[in-house]
Amino acid sequence: MHSKPREAFYTRQKYLFALVFVVVAIVPLVVLNYNASRLYQHSWMENTSAQLATLAGDRRALIDRFLEAQEDRLAGYLSLHSAETLSRPERLAAVFAALNRGGVITDLGVIDRHGKHLAYQGPFARELAGKNYAGTEWFTEVMKNGRYVSDVFTGYRKVPHLIVAVAAPDRTWILRATINSALFNGLVESADVGPAGDAFIVNRRGEFQTPSRLGQRVLSADEMDFFIRLADQRGQAMPMGEQIHSATHLNGGQWLLVLENNVAASLASYNKARQRNTLFVVLAAMAIVVVAILLTRSMVGRLARAEQERSQLSGQMGEMEKLALIGRLSASVAHEINNPLQIITDQVGLVDELLDDEDPAKVVNLADYRQAIAKVRTQVGRTSTITRRLLGFARVDDHTATALDLNQAVEETAALLEHEAHRHRIEIVRHYRADLPPVRADVAQLQQVVLNLLHNAIDAIGRDGRIVLASRLEDGHAVVDCHDSGPGLTAEVLEHLYDPFFTTKPKGKGTGLGLYVSRDIMARLGGELAAANHPEGGAVFSLSLPVAAEGEAQFVPT
Repeated sequence: MHSKPREAFYTRQKYLFALVFVVVAIVPLVVLNYNASRLYQHSWMENTSAQLATLAGDRRALIDRFLEAQEDRLAGYLSLHSAETLSRPERLAAVFAALNRGGVITDLGVIDRHGKHLAYQGPFARELAGKNYAGTEWFTEVMKNGRYVSDVFTGYRKVPHLIVAVAAPDRTWILRATINSALFNGLVESADVGPAGDAFIVNRRGEFQTPSRLGQRVLSADEMDFFIRLADQRGQAMPMGEQIHSATHLNGGQWLLVLENNVAASLASYNKARQRNTLFVVLAAMAIVVVAILLTRSMVGRLARAEQERSQLSGQMGEMEKLALIGRLSASVAHEINNPLQIITDQVGLVDELLDDEDPAKVVNLADYRQAIAKVRTQVGRTSTITRRLLGFARVDDHTATALDLNQAVEETAALLEHEAHRHRIEIVRHYRADLPPVRADVAQLQQVVLNLLHNAIDAIGRDGRIVLASRLEDGHAVVDCHDSGPGLTAEVLEHLYDPFFTTKPKGKGTGLGLYVSRDIMARLGGELAAANHPEGGAVFSLSLPVAAEGEAQFVPT
């Protein structure tokens, strides 16, 4: 009897709900999509500019280091030889072979104080025979300053080339090398500026020192003024025309490194993303009414999917935090260790070989030289050990739990942060129990937890303090306490300490996942992670693991 009125009522309610849902959900969605699109475009441009400026700075450092390395190598050989020695063809050929490892240079010459070519090793012997450089710009500069990196010029050989020259301290002779143009140009051309971008070096007169990808030949005065002003604003990138530019000084301000990124090409991915977002909004608007009707039924499915995603995310967070911590260490270590390590090894080996060629009776302090070489090799080995530890920590494995020495695993991790703690004037004190039995755990995950605790302790102390690492045996569990001399933990912090994304660190410094992931790792290893305030001040974090079964093979961290 009332079925039709009730049906009409529910129909009106359905349409009313759909209308309210459109007003409440779709309109804000459209407005949000529009504003987000504008903001995303602006952010994309800023990010592209920042990346270009960073790339310019990194490329500048690479090229400057390359040129300085060639100067230093020439200076090193110049200091080890006399002009008379290098004037002998066989000796000059040997030095050229040593300097030209990797094809860095194409020729090598010895010039006296009057500009006369005493000896030459390279492909232009006939063109340069009998030539005198006394009136050339590069000769004047190197005699004046002792070292000189030239612009690209043709010279007597009638071929564009770039030279590095070093004069003896008394200016009696010069050792000059020509840089391999293909290799040098590759340092610039390898900059990742996109398919429509450009990268080149020009001197102060606007003359190209390396080829332009886009075939540019001449820069106008306005362009040069713009690039010079941009280079003076270090770490900046600015648009001009259809390009975003970044410029930086090179070679003591004699050159400009210019990187260009095409705006249209940079925004191509953004435009595709915007089209996808617009399509998504349209589809979402069409689906909203259906979602409203089926909300209750779909919510159950969404909750199930959300729980599944949370389970997957929990497993991934460990690797995410591990990569974040390793990135924090490796960013400062890789540049300082890996790059110069090979150079040091090569140069020490070369010096050792050169000493073998010398007459021991004529070399003063030969034993001291040998001792110095041995010390350098020892320190190189020590550095290699540190690098291997970092690589071992970064290694992704299958997280297999094995019996291991807890003291050694903790010490391996503490050693990685010894230098960082020293920089903050923080002392790491060890009180390990010598007879601590092995525990069963995955060494990589365990070291990840310890590394996170040590990082948190250093951040909590800030400067001038100490961290105490102590191991003990308690109720069949091996326990490691990490006690810092920081301000301790408030009641509010203790309440939310293990909540995901909760952090007391400044914005941008912490993810809020470290302790959450660490506790999850300890739970999966069959152990526990606990936190408390120490009676003597500061916070103490304790991780405990069950002792391994007797007779189980023990894994030794490396």
